[in-house]
Amino acid sequence: MQRLTGFLDRFSRPIKITIQVAILAVILLAVTTVGFIEYSAQPSFCTNCHIMQPYYDSWKTSSHNDVKCISCHYAPGIKAEAMGKLQAANQVVKYVTGAYGTKPWAEIEDAACLRSGCHTERELEGQVNYEGIRFDHSQHLGELRRGKRLRCTSCHSQIVQGSESLVFQGVSIGAAHLRVTAVTCYLCHFKDRPPGQPLAGCVGCHKSPPRFRSPAGFVVDHPQYVENLVSCVGCHESVTSGTGEAGQRRCFNCHNEPERIDQFENTTFVHRVHIAEHNVECTQCHTPILHRVVSLAETFELDCAACHQRVHDEQRQMYSGMGGHGTENMPSSMFLARVSCQSCHAIPTQIPGHEEVMKAGEATCMSCHGIRYANILPAWQREIERKVEQVDQVVSSARATLGSAPVAGRATADSLLRLAAENVDFVQRGKGAHNIAYADQLLRTSLELVRDAVQTGQLPYDIPAVALGPPVGRNVCLQCHVGISDQAGRFAGVSFDHAPHVQGAGLECTACHTPLDQHGETTLTGTASCTACHHRSAEADCSACHEGPAGAPARPVATAMADFPHTPHREAGLDCSLCHSSPDMSVSADRCQMCHTLHHQPDNSCLSCHRGGVRDKHPPMAHNGCTICHQDRAAWIENWTREVCLVCHADMVEHNAPANCVLCHRDIPALGE
Repeated sequence: MQRLTGFLDRFSRPIKITIQVAILAVILLAVTTVGFIEYSAQPSFCTNCHIMQPYYDSWKTSSHNDVKCISCHYAPGIKAEAMGKLQAANQVVKYVTGAYGTKPWAEIEDAACLRSGCHTERELEGQVNYEGIRFDHSQHLGELRRGKRLRCTSCHSQIVQGSESLVFQGVSIGAAHLRVTAVTCYLCHFKDRPPGQPLAGCVGCHKSPPRFRSPAGFVVDHPQYVENLVSCVGCHESVTSGTGEAGQRRCFNCHNEPERIDQFENTTFVHRVHIAEHNVECTQCHTPILHRVVSLAETFELDCAACHQRVHDEQRQMYSGMGGHGTENMPSSMFLARVSCQSCHAIPTQIPGHEEVMKAGEATCMSCHGIRYANILPAWQREIERKVEQVDQVVSSARATLGSAPVAGRATADSLLRLAAENVDFVQRGKGAHNIAYADQLLRTSLELVRDAVQTGQLPYDIPAVALGPPVGRNVCLQCHVGISDQAGRFAGVSFDHAPHVQGAGLECTACHTPLDQHGETTLTGTASCTACHHRSAEADCSACHEGPAGAPARPVATAMADFPHTPHREAGLDCSLCHSSPDMSVSADRCQMCHTLHHQPDNSCLSCHRGGVRDKHPPMAHNGCTICHQDRAAWIENWTREVCLVCHADMVEHNAPANCVLCHRDIPALGE
């Protein structure tokens, strides 16, 4: 005891110092450890390793740049965080010792995404809109999809080093930090699926495509096409590229064990391990599939091109609006809308020497556009045939005079006429209905080439007038209503001819009709709307619009008073302006009093003017006098006379004439009662 006491007395001070130093060291170690742990939890710590710089830059520009790295890379819970710190420490040691790899790997657990304060399961319910695509998380995470269990990072990419510059068929498919990896969607929805039949169908994602005006200027009415059950591939045919195949050689990028390579054909096992257990990017094994709308090009190939080389070149060039002489390129609006040939050529037809060909017809027009497009295609074909026949006759006649032209300009004229003939032949062989505006312009250019040839070569030929109508390409209405400028009809009971209005006066369709967005209506309410142009003065030529002798209607005109005949008045030499006054050219019964001064006298018969209809308009009602209704006009008719009675009883005109009716019929009421 004494020895122990002496030992303590002798070493008590060093022991105290040692204990204090140890305690201080523990405190410093704890503080340092806590500080290092806190410092290592900061995203900036990751950049101490140069191989982490691309990942840090990607995180910095992502939508998660306010979330620490460990919030995603460590799953919730003490155990997961401790394991994460140990792995991080191991990585630091490897980096310091130079034993690190250049391609680090990390996996994000779904629990990290769904941790408190981040995403919740409630937020995953219902549909969301991603770049116009409707998406439902519950349908992808709640159950197996095509036999595979997906994770959050199956679609929300963990960046793979170098993937920012990954390009497939000219399109970048690199992914930013935790951004939606669309190529994953395309692999699942399009791999091993028939054309036009993706998983869930087109409307599974593109639920309600809108009606919009394309950059080319025409309206694409998607809702109508959906209502008419038009197949999407009719316009959007080549919307995918790539096969999504997974080659076995890609396995060697990660594995070299024979027993693992042997599992290549076991796709269920491979997907379970790589997707459900370890989040491996789909493109690490599969080649990408791209999904996008592509424009048709002038060089697009048909399915028959393998055997029938260059058979449909004229049709393709006509459709794409190029290949003619002296005319700018003018693609068809259908071409700009990416409508493929098979969309219109959809009617199976048997022709000699072929198994079956697909023919176009107005039925295919109406299958997309509805019944209102009936007869448009036949009208196009008839109009083009008419114009081609006229222009071809002019070109042929001009070429026939080449031999009589002076030698000096003959070669130049011949070259110009050859170009004109090639344009006409192009319209014939290319079928102008493929591009009605371009075909019309080519024929007009042919006539211009003929005029240049006649003038340059001094050809002995007078070019006749050719009725091509207004240019189709300058008026969108004429691209459907072709030939309307030559059509006539009736409007508000009056003869109407489009020719003097469209060709003569150069009026636009919208002068009388509603614009394209309100197609099919007329802005004119009646003939009164025409007065702004037609009834500016009383000296106008009425016969230019109104039928009959000198423009007067040939048949009587029904009015509220009587059936008015124009013929006897015109035969009397009366001018239209005597009764019709501008600007609306209306007529009033007061004008009749200018000539018929003895009108409504007791000794005048109403039937002398009011014939053939007045009795039908005035049924007998207790022998009411005219003054009941016509007080202002017949106030001076105060007695029943034979003439007044015969207004209704015209069939009794010969009965006891000329005796007054009241001599026998005494029980009649007084006039006006």
